[in-house]
Amino acid sequence: MVMADEEENGVSIQLEFPKGRVKKIMALDKDVKRVSSEALFLVSRSTELFLQFLAEKSAQVAIEKKRKTVNLEHIRVAVKRHQPTRDFLLDELPPPSQAAKPDKPTQPAGRPKLDPAPRGTRCIDQFFRKPEPENTAQAPGQPPENPAQAQSPENPDQDQAQSPVPVDES
Repeated sequence: MVMADEEENGVSIQLEFPKGRVKKIMALDKDVKRVSSEALFLVSRSTELFLQFLAEKSAQVAIEKKRKTVNLEHIRVAVKRHQPTRDFLLDELPPPSQAAKPDKPTQPAGRPKLDPAPRGTRCIDQFFRKPEPENTAQAPGQPPENPAQAQSPENPDQDQAQSPVPVDES
């Protein structure tokens, strides 16, 4: 009689999954009280073969779509194409994303395109620069670097009241 973990030619099959973990997962079922070594071997080997099959089919889908990386959508397509797998696994996969990504990106990879900043805002790197001398001429039509430096022509006293109090550095 041939042992359960040996092929017919006498070569031992090495399982990829740890037996202890597979046994713990099987024990999560309330109906399972004890697990024989033969059952443990068959479940482990069946899982390995199924995952190998699913990986191969998903890789074929990725190649068809000219991709180098298999992603969830490729697995979903592979599951849909195989009726027995679709019957039990399709409902267990996470739902597809609402906005399907196009195969080719519309923007170059790098920084995403952002909306323009609101008027009067400054870039963050301006906080780390040394302040410019106050007598520097400002280009016409440009907002002032420091809003406290700007005075409205209607009421110059109003802006001076909001400006910080000068500190004597002697």
